[in-house]
Amino acid sequence: MEIISKEGKIEISNEVIMTVIREAVKDVEGIVSFSSGVSDSFAEVFSKKTSSKKGVKIQKGDEEIVVNISVVIQLGIRIPDVIEKVQKRIKEMVQSMTDIPVEQVNVYIQDIEI
Repeated sequence: MEIISKEGKIEISNEVIMTVIREAVKDVEGIVSFSSGVSDSFAEVFSKKTSSKKGVKIQKGDEEIVVNISVVIQLGIRIPDVIEKVQKRIKEMVQSMTDIPVEQVNVYIQDIEI
């Protein structure tokens, strides 16, 4: 993503944003790991507006991003509570570190660890 200020241009790579997302999620109790289950359509694979790495996909809008993550959860957790925490942490951390607005954080639960 590119941020333009009066002092110049800041270019933040998708890999940096994905690292921030992974850091935001790694300590959330109930999330075991990322899963590579976020499916890519043929068009998305070749789109310059979509970037993905195991379990994390970023879609670029005009000035904002949409984050899609795919996770494995722990048995016995209350799913809505944990996922809401994940969504808030990702949004807050990405926006505070990069100044890039996060429109949505979609979470796909791919498996449960017993």
